[in-house]
Amino acid sequence: SHKAYLTSKWYGTFDVSILVVLKDTKKALRFLDELNFFLPNKKDKIVFFPGYNILPFKSLAYHKETSTNRLAALSKIMNSDSEPLIVVTVVDTILQKLIPKKNLMDFAELVIANEEIDRDALVLKLESGGYSKTSLVEDPGEYSVRGGILDVFSPGEKYPVRMEFFGDLVESIRYFSVYTQRGIKEIYETIILPATEAILIKENLPHILARLRQAGTLAGLEASKIRSYVNETREFGRFPGVESMLSIVYEKLDNFFDYIPENTLLVMDSPGDLESGAIDFENKTLINYKATA
Repeated sequence: SHKAYLTSKWYGTFDVSILVVLKDTKKALRFLDELNFFLPNKKDKIVFFPGYNILPFKSLAYHKETSTNRLAALSKIMNSDSEPLIVVTVVDTILQKLIPKKNLMDFAELVIANEEIDRDALVLKLESGGYSKTSLVEDPGEYSVRGGILDVFSPGEKYPVRMEFFGDLVESIRYFSVYTQRGIKEIYETIILPATEAILIKENLPHILARLRQAGTLAGLEASKIRSYVNETREFGRFPGVESMLSIVYEKLDNFFDYIPENTLLVMDSPGDLESGAIDFENKTLINYKATA
């Protein structure tokens, strides 16, 4: 626990954010527990950026909870100008490319009570950001529409929000309970984040589909398989597993350090172990890549 203790002291001494990189999730979670013990009044300033726990080039869809936790962390890191953070992550995670910072910032929607916003456009935006439409909103990444009421559970929020509209005028915004579906607290504004890192805006679909066809051809997929992906994207706006193909969704990707403030203090736990872990991760990724080729 001495490492967490030292980190907590550095945080109290230097007026900068701290990035702590550990070898694996097990070590990271133990470090987080110890850090919360030494900084009980700064728990909201300690951010864990989780990995997907799925190696690249695996034909598996990521769990929505993983996506929403990652996006909530990225949003908090992006907006850490007011007070420094302690960001904890693992070496595998920082080796992988991320949603471009600009796309995440452009999607973030500020909704303010007693101001107008195009409700239909907002619903379309939720769809492009990977939200699932449900009858009752219970988990992050879900939304529902009932008359003039729009319920949204955005990543990073403890509770979902209920927005009451009169036309395009937002009459009220309040948190509500997922258990009782009743209002808890009225608020003045809320920020809506995407539910997945794959934001498929309608205007960008021609470019996305072109990259999809090109990637499918290079991978040696049958024309019928590529066509099914294209048709599913056109009909439903996305296909399962698209989050693992961010290089198709975006022309250029960012890395984790594009999100971290420039003057961040970097703390590496056992650099030798991190290096061996990174090499092991890259080797496993290469094996997966060759298996799909």
